[in-house]
Amino acid sequence: MADNTENPLLSTSRASDTSPIVQLHPLVLLTITDCISRHTLRQQPGPVVGAILGAQNGQEVTMEVAFQAKLNSSANGEVTLDDGWFSKRLEDFKEVHKQPQLDLVGWFTLGPASGPGPHILPIHSRITELYNESPILLLFHPESAYTEATAAGKLPLTLYESLSENAPNDPNDKAMDIDGAAQAKAIKFRELVYSVETGEAEMISVDFVARGGGNATAVEGSVEASAPTAETSKTNESAGKKGKGKQKEKDSEKDAPIDEAAVLDADDEEILSSLIAKMNAVRMLSRRVALLRAYLDALPPSYLSDPSLPLSAAPDAQHPLPLDHTILRSISATLARINILAPPDSKAFTLESQQEASDVQLVNLLASITNSVSSAKELGRKSQIVENAKSQGKSRMGNIMSGYGGPPEGNFFDIGGGAGGMRAGGERWS
Repeated sequence: MADNTENPLLSTSRASDTSPIVQLHPLVLLTITDCISRHTLRQQPGPVVGAILGAQNGQEVTMEVAFQAKLNSSANGEVTLDDGWFSKRLEDFKEVHKQPQLDLVGWFTLGPASGPGPHILPIHSRITELYNESPILLLFHPESAYTEATAAGKLPLTLYESLSENAPNDPNDKAMDIDGAAQAKAIKFRELVYSVETGEAEMISVDFVARGGGNATAVEGSVEASAPTAETSKTNESAGKKGKGKQKEKDSEKDAPIDEAAVLDADDEEILSSLIAKMNAVRMLSRRVALLRAYLDALPPSYLSDPSLPLSAAPDAQHPLPLDHTILRSISATLARINILAPPDSKAFTLESQQEASDVQLVNLLASITNSVSSAKELGRKSQIVENAKSQGKSRMGNIMSGYGGPPEGNFFDIGGGAGGMRAGGERWS
């Protein structure tokens, strides 16, 4: 916690049992970082301020969604909320988030880790007056985003609840509180403990952002690219003239059918995202290993390698970093775990892996042989059906011909047979 004596806006009282229990959702953090990125890249003046919506059930408060607020600057430099725009935006969010019903539970802004400053009091007082009697302040610390604590997993933010405490009286002021006269109140802030809660929909969005981060590329802008020269303008004019003639060709290319083989389906996208995540993990591991190697190279020689050296060698020009036994113990523990992760007997592991691979290939070969035998059996069955059909056709034709006494001798069309019978062909009825 920050030192309360340095910031007069921080309360010296401890958190009580009635203090809110806050559950912070990742979607709020994504919105805050997006607002900071847009504000920085667009070089917008003024502070970054936004509202946080959630639900409150007794002491439990959830912070689920957020949006950036529009501000107005007065003539004396005081920054206040645009009440009309803020109210309309808040009603729109309430209309969207009806199940469950969300309402304004707090607001966010940027500030140092020492606590909020006096410049936030007008905005906080306005929110307290119009929207929520006790809004929670989320103070994001941009300067703490690259510290060791943040790298260890701590979020660079602090939550505060607002309190109304009696203003300190002047020792020379001997006025008495007569007939319950109202005493001056001062707004104080007290730090709250929070936990991060994630829902199913947020897990999908966070996973999508994480996957997109692996595909993100840095766009390097320069002043020269934004200010084209005279030669560039001439080239653009000539290219524009040629581009008019090629517009029809581009339109025809757009209307061309899309190659279905080039379109990724859901399974391909999942495999691609998995491979990208693994590639990013391997890259990060490589960077961390390189960092550890550089750190160890920058340390002075150890007395373990040279007994003549002292236990605590002083850093010099070639080895500027001092010894840190905590980091060295962590590195030693990591190296000790390698024997657990990697097999101690590499030859036996290789032989077992080859046997497993041979078993898998043998099963695949047996399955292929079984399929081939089944296909051959099916082919034999169909061939038998065809042969039976042919033999039945021949026998049926033979039965038909035998019903007429068989074919005559000498002439196939001699149906009656004999001297006085009926003949076909060149003879007639006798």
